[in-house]
Amino acid sequence: MGLYKLFSCNVEIQYKSCLLSKAMLFTLVTTLLTIILPFLIAYRSRGFWLRTHSYYEQPSVRFAYEYLLVAETNDPSQPIVCGEAAALNQEFVNGEENCVQIQAQEHDFNEDGKNDALELKFILKVPQEKTISSVLVILALDFQLKTTCPLHMQSLAFIRESFILPPTGLKHYGDIEFYQITDLPCVRNIIDIIYNNSLMSYSKRSSENIVEFIMTNYFQRQFTTLVKTLYSNGYSGHTGHLKIDLHLRIPEMEVKYTPNFLQELKWAWPQYLSLAFIFYWIFNRIKMFVFNHRLLMAWKVVPWKKH
Repeated sequence: MGLYKLFSCNVEIQYKSCLLSKAMLFTLVTTLLTIILPFLIAYRSRGFWLRTHSYYEQPSVRFAYEYLLVAETNDPSQPIVCGEAAALNQEFVNGEENCVQIQAQEHDFNEDGKNDALELKFILKVPQEKTISSVLVILALDFQLKTTCPLHMQSLAFIRESFILPPTGLKHYGDIEFYQITDLPCVRNIIDIIYNNSLMSYSKRSSENIVEFIMTNYFQRQFTTLVKTLYSNGYSGHTGHLKIDLHLRIPEMEVKYTPNFLQELKWAWPQYLSLAFIFYWIFNRIKMFVFNHRLLMAWKVVPWKKH
């Protein structure tokens, strides 16, 4: 009948020496090298500390029902301006009668409680003596991140189109994107509301153009939203009206944030530990060779031999 291995254990052979001895100094140096060298190699190879991290999230984006539409005409001093912000600038008030209609729809296709697309339609009445050369649409958005790094801010979507021939329509398809200059200061259970204020306010005392005023203040922020154009097409003709259709998708967006100390440690520890095991094995082999060949004096203690 064959025999099978059921259990095994190692025999421990000890090497002992005095505190003030070459063997003790050698053991102390190799132990320190086993601890320090993995850290130095992992740190010098870069990426040891996790300075920035990112995740993907579909934000909650809603139309804030504040907008500014500026249609430049052949008379630069008399553009057609629509929107609540236009009333704050007295020189544009007379153009409001040309803003015939606006429609806004929010679509949640997968019914998860977050909008997947925004659809807006504008119809402008173009006076017979005017010709539109370009259109700028500024939409106010309510933007929220709710998972890893809570953020609630009021942002903008800028859409601009120029025309060579007198236009009768414009269709624009694009994606809303989250743009960061710095990482989000991610603090659990605390919502960042530093930018949660209206961007359509305009000071009458300001000497700047209303569009320049809004854009200057907006692009001083560290976190903004942009519109990535996927498809845009203009239709030319003479109908006396300009119809603008905007279709904006809200996809998952990359969010960069500053990780906390525990997350940095969780990232650094496996790098250190994987190297520490290798150096532990190497220095154990070195110590075994040194003490077995008696290169340094130490007392060898074997369990089955009497002391």
